[in-house]
Amino acid sequence: SSADLAARFGIPMVIVMDVKGMAQTAAAVATGLANYRSDINVFGLIANNCGTERHAELIRNALPPSLALLATLKRSETVALPERHLGLVQAEEVRDELELRFAAGADWLEEAGLLAAITQLTPVTFTAAPVPAIEPSLQGVTIGIARDSAFSFIYDANLRLLRKLGAQVIFFSPLHDAIL
Repeated sequence: SSADLAARFGIPMVIVMDVKGMAQTAAAVATGLANYRSDINVFGLIANNCGTERHAELIRNALPPSLALLATLKRSETVALPERHLGLVQAEEVRDELELRFAAGADWLEEAGLLAAITQLTPVTFTAAPVPAIEPSLQGVTIGIARDSAFSFIYDANLRLLRKLGAQVIFFSPLHDAIL
């Protein structure tokens, strides 16, 4: 989990919470998350979908002094990712829009003062660990993977690992291919 990684590497965490329809409850949930584990350091809260300045004030006043409200992000269609009934719209469907939305989001975070708040943190340093050799235990094995508009979510790290293990990876479309 994110908390496990933060604890393992000493990375400060920020809670990003959709606060639409709640104020003191958002503070209570954020406080619970921040104090749930003693091995993580929660730097603050970003309140997403915060309706008004009064809404932000209610959350800010309900938070303990140890948990800062770093930013309140208003509801905005300019940065919201498009979604449909059963989930997000796939990136390839809105490729042209994404860069515009990401740029607007970066500007939005800067205007909210979040980037200035983050610069107060001590940088985290990482040291490279030795990577053990991988035996090609799948040498000579061909693995077929469904990939098309219906099957589009694949972790690239899994594909790289299969190839390092010696497997030949091929893709097929359940929607368009007649045979494997």
